[in-house]
Amino acid sequence: MILKLKLTIVVIVVCSILSSCKGSEELNELHIVHSIAVDSGQNGGVKLTAEIAKLSTGGNQPKGMQNRTFYLTGEGKSLFEAARLMRVKSDRTLLWGHTTSILFSEDVAKLGIGKHIRAIRQLRQFRNSALVYVMKGNAYEALQVTMPNVAITSLALRGLTEGASITALTEKMSLIDIYKELVNHYEDLSIPAAQIVTDSSEKERRLLQTVGIYSFQGDRLIGLMKERETKGYLRAGNKLSGAVETLKCDDGQTISFENTSNKSRLKVSVDSNMRPVIRIEIYADLNLTSLQCKDSEVTPGKISDWENSLNERISEDINQYIDFSQRNKVDLLGVGEIIHRRHPKQWKKMKEDWDTIYASSRFNVEVHSRIDHTNFIY
Repeated sequence: MILKLKLTIVVIVVCSILSSCKGSEELNELHIVHSIAVDSGQNGGVKLTAEIAKLSTGGNQPKGMQNRTFYLTGEGKSLFEAARLMRVKSDRTLLWGHTTSILFSEDVAKLGIGKHIRAIRQLRQFRNSALVYVMKGNAYEALQVTMPNVAITSLALRGLTEGASITALTEKMSLIDIYKELVNHYEDLSIPAAQIVTDSSEKERRLLQTVGIYSFQGDRLIGLMKERETKGYLRAGNKLSGAVETLKCDDGQTISFENTSNKSRLKVSVDSNMRPVIRIEIYADLNLTSLQCKDSEVTPGKISDWENSLNERISEDINQYIDFSQRNKVDLLGVGEIIHRRHPKQWKKMKEDWDTIYASSRFNVEVHSRIDHTNFIY
């Protein structure tokens, strides 16, 4: 009897979900938002821009998405208010649940993004997997850039980020990643940078690009890491999924290597003067992919020399990141959290002045490169 009752309840619940009989709306009653941009508004307010895909309709029923988008904007004292006021300009209900890209302007990020992230969470429709970016200038301009073969900005950004991630030019950061970091404070926040560049072949054409990472102290933007600083950070943080390393030959030509594996180990201690000592160990596996040097034979001795040169090159990248992080007092590797967990007594004395203490911490970098495959017979 109890089993029959449970089965009946399950059937009723499934039928109610499939029928969508309460609170449902037809597709031709909705505007599907794919990307949003957050800029500074008037009088200290917020300007919100939404990229919406146009739908082609036949009679009362929608047929599908057209190869075009349009934009709606709203301004308010908060992002939540701007989103609500935007509805006044729309003839349909705005569906935020399909938003896959969120762009903040650099000016907004400098003032703090915490309140905006909380407002987005309050809307309760955004996907946790939505990717977040920061860009210099007006964020809404990125939504208006026409990319080859892609009609929607969010699709372009996602593809660009995937490409840049496997070449160590940036990282992926989702809405839930940022929210967790702002709540837990395990490490300082980092968000990938998006920018508008000019096409080298067609000077009048503008393209999107995702290169570099913005660093934050708390929820406020502090600085932008460039290419080598970004690569050093991704290596040290065990976030590097792929990269290309290049060495120069004596004749001015180059040797290229593909990074196939990267492992990082952080060892943190505190000396008698309450100064943190951080040891970063890197283990990198690479393949030789291009050898342009003249009269250069691939021998065990040559491979050993290349590995030593790669050790120096990778160490330079990581040291550039360390210089950036200490100069800007941003702990992106979570060194403070490691001390908190392993040395709680010392952490109590260091916590209040951690930004200053981190800036004077001592770092040691040790790199172990290994060339596994040369793709050449010797």
